[in-house]
Amino acid sequence: MNRLAPIMDFDQKAEQWDKDPVKIQRAKVFAERIVGQIHPRPSRKALEFGCGTGQVSFFLKDHFGKITLVDNSAGMIEVLKKKIRSGGIDNMEPFFLDIFHDPLPVKDLDVIFTLMTLHHIPEIEKALEILHAAIAPDGYLCIGDLLKEDGSFHDFTPEFKGHHGFSREYLKTLLAKKGFREIYYELFFEIEKREGDQIKKYPLFFLLAEKEPVQK
Repeated sequence: MNRLAPIMDFDQKAEQWDKDPVKIQRAKVFAERIVGQIHPRPSRKALEFGCGTGQVSFFLKDHFGKITLVDNSAGMIEVLKKKIRSGGIDNMEPFFLDIFHDPLPVKDLDVIFTLMTLHHIPEIEKALEILHAAIAPDGYLCIGDLLKEDGSFHDFTPEFKGHHGFSREYLKTLLAKKGFREIYYELFFEIEKREGDQIKKYPLFFLLAEKEPVQK
């Protein structure tokens, strides 16, 4: 059984995913935060976890030597493969897999980045363990996700089994438990949703964590 929360049918939404300007803009701003904080170089290897159609990676493709992209939606990966082929891009490699059942195809990564993915995963502790194992010593984990909210963000998806965002304190404690040290945090974007006559805003945070060296 897939352990990602079945919030929506991503396969069916894949073809339309890049037509939402808000998704493109949040990916752009998230990518800018990554570049501004870690100053990536062409010699570095990165992985995008929960890549979807690769929006973040397309903004970062000129900043890394190689980017591996993984997602458990076959539809998203097919759209991504078409984009890579049509763009003639040779440093982005996508994989359709579920990290809970399939080994990651790379290791000793300099950076893993993930946008709006972790809150879909009930077993977040296990996911962080898997990502931690794939990062090289002193490598980075970059997270963009929902700030803790009241549960209304997924009001129209009653089957949602993930997290209603994360408080900074909770995630910082959890990351420390799994071998990461938070080194930067900020709110970087807002998603707006209409509820009747009202517009509700949902802040997103950017968190940069470093893999702590193993104590000898």
